[in-house]
Amino acid sequence: MLFIVRKYLGFYFTAKTKYGIHSPFVFDFVNQVYDSNTSYYSFVAIEYVREKLKSNSNRINVEDFGAGSRRFGKGKKRKISKIASTSLQQPKMTALLFRLVNYYDLKPEVLELGTSLGITTAYLSNANKNNTVYTIEGSKEIAKVANNVFKQLALKNVKLVIGNFDMVLPRLEFPQPLGFVYIDGNHKKEATLSYFNWALEKANEQTIIVVDDIYWSNDMIQAWDEIKENERVSLTIDLFKLGIVFLHKVQVKEHFKLKKTIF
Repeated sequence: MLFIVRKYLGFYFTAKTKYGIHSPFVFDFVNQVYDSNTSYYSFVAIEYVREKLKSNSNRINVEDFGAGSRRFGKGKKRKISKIASTSLQQPKMTALLFRLVNYYDLKPEVLELGTSLGITTAYLSNANKNNTVYTIEGSKEIAKVANNVFKQLALKNVKLVIGNFDMVLPRLEFPQPLGFVYIDGNHKKEATLSYFNWALEKANEQTIIVVDDIYWSNDMIQAWDEIKENERVSLTIDLFKLGIVFLHKVQVKEHFKLKKTIF
């Protein structure tokens, strides 16, 4: 925890609000995606399901193929309520991911690495119901809970794949470039870079890739630094909790750290 606090303080004092940005594209991103408070009817239904998960005291076996959880370590049995309270992406961030896909019209296929209980998946699904959302979860019992979430929300455009990312990804085929990729499942440098490079092979200039927990460890900070230097990356936005990667062609590569505009 102390590690994250130190990193956040360093981030906060170097990050800018929209008033310190001179890029028209990033300024528009802040207004339309990052600072936007626009809510959609689907958010209410999804958050209702989230609250139900937070009160679910059932225990499930969890298979963890990544770096483990800060709170749980690599233990097997966990309460669904604890997973929902501590491991799920917060509403403001799931809404941001929704707006990314919705505002930039990212299509026709979305890939999520790390389904968890399916709340983020539900936001991605509702961002464009004409998209197909592929989501991969390594833990069978977590995937079962997520599948029930998809049924409760009547999500018709989600394809849940169960298995280790390293085994599943080589088997996945996409007829068109992926519109959006969200990497949130293995907080190790080599794994993160491997998944990012795999995503690049399935991407075009319109694709946006998001990497979660870029300050989770020194390992992840190094992974994020290498991602920024990739020759296909034209623009990155560091929001501390996650990093957003753009591949569209620009004259000069740029990297931004952004914090919320208070007024």
